Amino acid sequence: MPNSNLLRCPRCGRPAAERDKFCAECGVFLRDAAIDQRLLLALVHEREGHGEEARHELERLLATEPDHALANHLLGNLHFHQGLLEQAAQCYQKAVAAAPNFTLAHYDLGVAYYHRGDMPRAITAFRRCLEIDRHYNAAHYRLALALFHSGQLDEAREHFELSLTLTPEYVMAHYHLGVIHERKGEYEAAAREFERSQEESSEDVSGLYHLALMREAKGDSKAAQELRLRARAFAKSPPIGAK
Repeated sequence: MPNSNLLRCPRCGRPAAERDKFCAECGVFLRDAAIDQRLLLALVHEREGHGEEARHELERLLATEPDHALANHLLGNLHFHQGLLEQAAQCYQKAVAAAPNFTLAHYDLGVAYYHRGDMPRAITAFRRCLEIDRHYNAAHYRLALALFHSGQLDEAREHFELSLTLTPEYVMAHYHLGVIHERKGEYEAAAREFERSQEESSEDVSGLYHLALMREAKGDSKAAQELRLRARAFAKSPPIGAK
């Protein structure tokens, strides 16, 4: 069975060792070909669900090219999907150090920090992402979440609104805007946002509970009870497609 990891010259197809810089047959420079082949193999392994094989290829590539931005980013993704957030963040940091305008790497770095609960670093990463591309809607939304959890509600509201301008179907942006309005005592605006979240997704349980509390506060106990019953029904319902 042929060895799938065997490096071949991209011009003439002659087999070559990884240490070879030039093809012995035609003289073409081989280093870039070796890098491209390792990246391709890593991507194939990842898409086929062979995470360990993908990691192995990337680590072999990075042993000789430690500042390779794409390889560090791909390795960071593998770590992230395994729940290894610290290792993922380190790889993303190397990727953005090597390629300062690598937008997706800045975004993924922010996501890793966010899931670690490190909101200040997450905010910094998402801000950098938006400095490069101010229309990156997912970064607006993620920055808004990080700001929200840091208590910076006014700026969080600004970025939730921007994310909705770019991607109106972000249901949870409506929910968080409702919470922000509610905390500021802006109850009518809060109710509108919670209702919008229901328009986009009738199974937004948290929004239903908030609406129930607001209806109760206004003396409409019947409407509040109906909303609570809806929320409980959705909470008990199995996921769509579940057996």
